[in-house]
Formats: sequence, structure tokens, C-alpha cells
Amino acid sequence: MNRKDYLAELKDKLCLLYGYNDELMNVFMSLFSPVECVEFLDANDRKRPVTIRINTLKTRRRELFSTLVQRGVNCEPLAKWTKVGLKIFESKVPIGATPEYLSGHYML
Repeated sequence: MNRKDYLAELKDKLCLLYGYNDELMNVFMSLFSPVECVEFLDANDRKRPVTIRINTLKTRRRELFSTLVQRGVNCEPLAKWTKVGLKIFESKVPIGATPEYLSGHYML
């Protein structure tokens, strides 16, 4: 078996495992080495955290943070490079149906 055959078999197995079609897997495999392709596919399968962006015209992050914590939301500031984001880990209330969301204090 040569390299081309191994790559074709790898592509078929990756399509089956990750649920992508042949054409899209061809694109991924042309962009990345086999190891990088598997890392990319694994990263796409990981659940990403819910994040919100604060509308600074209506509230401040500190105020919204304390309000959400009182509502049972487990959150923290998003990153050091932004002052308008919060990362939501879990919530006892639907994060897209709070009074603050409905009044435009943040967006998902």
C-alpha cells in the first residue's frame, strides 16, 4: 500500500468518524497535514462556551455580572483583552430570556 492509498483510507475513516462529506474532507486534508487535520476536526467537535457581549450604552460589565450572579448564572469575565464580554458556564435561567437580555443589556 502506498501513501496515496493510506491517505484515501484515512479520509474515508475520518469522514465516517466525524460525519463530514468527501468534498469537505478533501478540502481539510489539502489545507492540513494528517495530524493537523485530526486536531482541527477534534477542535470542531468540542463544545464552545456560551459568551455574551455587554451593551455598554445600557450597563457596565460589573453591574451585569452581579445581576446575573444573583439570577443563578455562573460566569466570569471573558478575557483580559476585552472589557465587554462574559463567559457563561451554567445558568439556572435561560440566558436568552432574562429581563436584561430582553431589554438589550447584552447579546449572545
